[in-house]
Amino acid sequence: RGGEAIFLLNRRDCFGGRRLAVTFSSMVVRNAHGRLKGTSEPMKQNNKMRTYLGVALIALLAIALTAACAPPASQPASGIQASEVWARAAKAGEMKSDASSDTGMAMDSGMNSAVYMMLTNPGDSPDRLLSAAADVAGAVEIHETRMEGDVMHMQQLTDGIEIPANGQVELKPGGLHVMLIDLTRDLNPGETFPVTLQFEQAGAVTVEAEVRQP
Repeated sequence: RGGEAIFLLNRRDCFGGRRLAVTFSSMVVRNAHGRLKGTSEPMKQNNKMRTYLGVALIALLAIALTAACAPPASQPASGIQASEVWARAAKAGEMKSDASSDTGMAMDSGMNSAVYMMLTNPGDSPDRLLSAAADVAGAVEIHETRMEGDVMHMQQLTDGIEIPANGQVELKPGGLHVMLIDLTRDLNPGETFPVTLQFEQAGAVTVEAEVRQP
C-alpha cells in the first residue's frame, strides 16, 4: 500500500493478547506490472538494496519478538531433596551383637540395617516423611533412637518425620533413621539399592542408598 509493507506478528499470547504490527516503508514506487518507474538506474539499485535491508531487519525483529514471547524454559520441580544417602553394611540372617547401634536394637532376628540421609525442604511449607520402602528388606519403618539416662531406646515413629519449611532434618546413627527389618539379601560395602520415600506433600521420591561399613 503506497510503498508500505506491513508485517503482523500473530502472537496472541503476547502483548496483552493483541497483534503487533510492524510497518516498513520501502519508499519504492511501482507500476501496475510491478516494475520500478520514474527513477534512474542507480536509484533503482539503491531502492532495491534498501528494500532488501528493510525486509532483513523486519525478519530479525520478528525472530527477536517471537523469542521474547516464548514461554520460559521449564524449571526443576521444587520439593524435598535427599542427599548423602547411605546404609549400614549387613549380612542377611546375621545376628547383631552391638546393642549400641540402631540395627542391633531392632527386633530379635538381627537381620537388619538402617538408612541415613539429609533431607532438605526448600519450599515455604512444611512436609512430612510418612513411610519408606525398599526391596532389600521384608519391612521398612521410620525409627528414632534416643538416650534416656544411660539407656538407649529405639521406637517406631508412626507419624513420620516433619521437615520444616526452608529447613533440614538429618537422619543419622543414634538418631532418626529408616529401619530395614529382615533383610532379603546381603548389603555389601560399595553396593547401591533404591529406597522410595513417601512424603505428605512431595509424594514418592526414590533415592539410591550407598552401602557403607561404619
